[in-house]
Amino acid sequence: MRGSARGADLAFDASVVLRIGGAVFAACPDDSIRSLHYRVDGGVRAVWRHLRGSGIHPGVVREAEDANRALGEQAQALRLPEGFLGGYRALAAAALARFAGHEAVSREEMSARAVETVGFLEAGAGGAQGAVAFERSCQAATESLLEGWADDPLSTMRAVRRETGVWALAYQRFVTPESRTDRDIAD
Repeated sequence: MRGSARGADLAFDASVVLRIGGAVFAACPDDSIRSLHYRVDGGVRAVWRHLRGSGIHPGVVREAEDANRALGEQAQALRLPEGFLGGYRALAAAALARFAGHEAVSREEMSARAVETVGFLEAGAGGAQGAVAFERSCQAATESLLEGWADDPLSTMRAVRRETGVWALAYQRFVTPESRTDRDIAD
């Protein structure tokens, strides 16, 4: 288990990218673009394995970086606000850079970039009202969870990973309206 401050920063970065990536996943129109998202997602998810003690396989990071660039080439097919997709890609690039041990942005900068990115989603997608407030609440909850890192990094990482999955599903709903039926289900 990586118990350092770097480990907590990696967990924070992964949480940001994976939860916001829920909206990107939901907007993927076909399997070829979804495959690019899965590769980015897989590279960021490797953080969880690394935090449990697994080594970093450079091929996973490289493949995720390549897929992140290719996702930008498919931007128009995703029907997402340009600023949102560009912001998501920048967040993923920053998280992958920290994961690979390259120069990284601070947690505060990552947080600010995430709020800005989600602001583009909220402004450009009809069903995304409240996304910025939601992102801020996710960040506050993540920071609160990470307070336990020094005492029990493994349990803390598991809690962040679990909550991140729930938040990613909520992000999907910001770009895919829920099915609504107007049928009367009463007798």
